[in-house]
Amino acid sequence: HARSQESGDTGGPPASRHARPPSRHGKRLSDTIMAYTQINVESSFDVGSAMPSVFVAASGLGEAVCSPFIDGTGGLNVVDSSTGDVIAVDLSSGQSSVVMNSGGAPSGAAVNPDGDMFIADIGHAAVMTASEGLSPSVYCDKYEDHSFKGPNTVAFDVNGTMFFTDSGPLGETGIEAPTGSVYAITAPSNGQRETLKPLASQCLAHPCGVAAAPDGTFVYVCEMMQNRILRFFQRPTGVFHCSVFAQLSGGVGPSAVAVAPDGRLFVTVFDVDPSAAGRVVVVSPEGKVIQEITVAAADGTSASSELTGITLSSDKGKVYVTDGNSGVLFGISIA
Repeated sequence: HARSQESGDTGGPPASRHARPPSRHGKRLSDTIMAYTQINVESSFDVGSAMPSVFVAASGLGEAVCSPFIDGTGGLNVVDSSTGDVIAVDLSSGQSSVVMNSGGAPSGAAVNPDGDMFIADIGHAAVMTASEGLSPSVYCDKYEDHSFKGPNTVAFDVNGTMFFTDSGPLGETGIEAPTGSVYAITAPSNGQRETLKPLASQCLAHPCGVAAAPDGTFVYVCEMMQNRILRFFQRPTGVFHCSVFAQLSGGVGPSAVAVAPDGRLFVTVFDVDPSAAGRVVVVSPEGKVIQEITVAAADGTSASSELTGITLSSDKGKVYVTDGNSGVLFGISIA
């Protein structure tokens, strides 16, 4: 297991679960962060006047498909949380094939700069690692002596630092029990082992999607049950702070986020209303909602409101979105 270490001033409660809980008069991170921020929809950021083109990239991927990601070869993959499969998608043909099975309930996956795959698996309550040709194995399943609730999503920055959210299954860490966390595992360097530390410990309402800015300056986290995007930054290096970056409205909340090279955030919104359309919200680098994209292809195929993942294409000119209800992978041109 990665060696654990107390972080600096994370803005959250003590990392150890044996620490004294906040008093009735104390406040958790989720209480002290402003809960409601006025949404300011602007068009000053140049995103073009036309609605982006939406198309079906693949279908029949399973009704629990989520977390599209680009592998070490530039290929697109998704995971199926009901079967445990990691699935490669051939975008030229729309065909798919199973790469491996986690043996659990994966809800997120990503590769590090070296091309090694890591899987956030709620079933195993662990982050798994998977080498080519081998079965996935547990990479990290606890902080200090406390087991994770169930890692939800994993991402890497340009330096190889891993970020992952620990939410457990939907309902375990909601507004009534904001005990979800965000962790980082620093990449080994100068002979040092990787280090696990909490960025926000047991204080969030179902943290799920996570993504790092292209230059590694910021890390963005979807806090679904508060319907908002959080932004983490370091000052000084190694000491993380957090604030609300964008407060959304409507639906249940954001499920996943991808950061474009120009700093725009593309955020999938999850909802349980069967009459609601699938939506991707575009947020400017300043945190303003600047566009809402209805995920409906020209052939008449529309996404349900249960959007479960998003990733940038290898050429950064598109995003791919998974619909966890229909098993369809949609593409959206953003260049």
